[in-house]
Amino acid sequence: MYRDTEGVLRWEGKFRTKSNAQTRLSEVLTEIHKGTYSRPSSLSFEQFAKEWLLSRRQLRGSTEAGYSSLIDKQLIPRLGSMKVSRVRFEDIDAAVSGMIEDELASKTIHNAVMLLRNMLAGRKGPSAFRRGLAFADSTLGVKLPPLEYRQIVPPAPEETWALIKAAKEIGGVGYPITYLGAFCGMRRSEVLGLRFLDVRWFDNEIRIQHAISKRRSQDGIHKWEWSLGPPKSRKSLRGISATDSVMRLLADLKVGNADSGFIFPGTCHGFIDPDRFETDIWRPIVKRAGLTGTRFHDLRHFFASQLIANGETAAYVRDQMGHSSIHVTFDTYGHLFPGRGREASDRYEKSMDAARRKSEAAASNRLASGVDEIRKPDTRN
Repeated sequence: MYRDTEGVLRWEGKFRTKSNAQTRLSEVLTEIHKGTYSRPSSLSFEQFAKEWLLSRRQLRGSTEAGYSSLIDKQLIPRLGSMKVSRVRFEDIDAAVSGMIEDELASKTIHNAVMLLRNMLAGRKGPSAFRRGLAFADSTLGVKLPPLEYRQIVPPAPEETWALIKAAKEIGGVGYPITYLGAFCGMRRSEVLGLRFLDVRWFDNEIRIQHAISKRRSQDGIHKWEWSLGPPKSRKSLRGISATDSVMRLLADLKVGNADSGFIFPGTCHGFIDPDRFETDIWRPIVKRAGLTGTRFHDLRHFFASQLIANGETAAYVRDQMGHSSIHVTFDTYGHLFPGRGREASDRYEKSMDAARRKSEAAASNRLASGVDEIRKPDTRN
């Protein structure tokens, strides 16, 4: 118990240990002394979380959808009934333990806690800290499970050609979309958002200027809807160098179509619904190719692996892939670049052997030079 700045006697409870209660009392007394104390809000975490998400005006639709899923499925079930001002380290630690018991992927747990940290103590947006609902980051010190790193293994060339062959046998738009995925490395959202205006016919280049992404639905029925907007990031705005076969494929698709139209038209605002693409187009292709489980995104990894295998520089790979930095390129595909493993160790040993021989030769020359100096007669008077 303590008296606030107005002299009102206040009580806080539900602490796991006496030590936790004493720590909280010290925090409150310090806040009162510094003048930063505010009366605990009765706002529940669930209501705060919904208000926080609605107020994030600059989030991409896909990012907002991801945040919404984590909040609804992971955070609200575990913290929703608590007052946001009462969320403590031990509560978050217990929530993480619950996620581990539910056998959630370590990446999901990390994403949930990082989102919670942003909501409670983020410096951008209406965090609990900025709204005066909390004065500390209660996520600090929470032990998270180690992230599971999985090295990317792109499809082999023969597997990629099996996918292209299966798509051609099935017919329809699946074939050109699969071909572009393998030869240009575009994301699904980018290839479905392509228009003929994006093709530089005389430069053999495809400009990535749009992508399909989620946004809040305006029809009052659905929560989300697909729309045409900017690509994933500023670096995703790029020009992809297209091969002659890709340009011929696009030229065939252009016949009889307007410049402003989508290269792959559909019934979802003029383009193919990404969800329908997965179920109606892509799954039949991988099933026919005998490669069930292969994602369309794996063609993007294949494209990057072939650029690397052909000796292209990391900077070129970064630009073609639309990565935010060359660090992302190396973090994702560093294991595919030459100069690793046995070849690298062989080159290192050869360079060290050459340096050893050079050092030994220099030492022999110095010794020979010293002997000659000793043998020279003294001509001084």
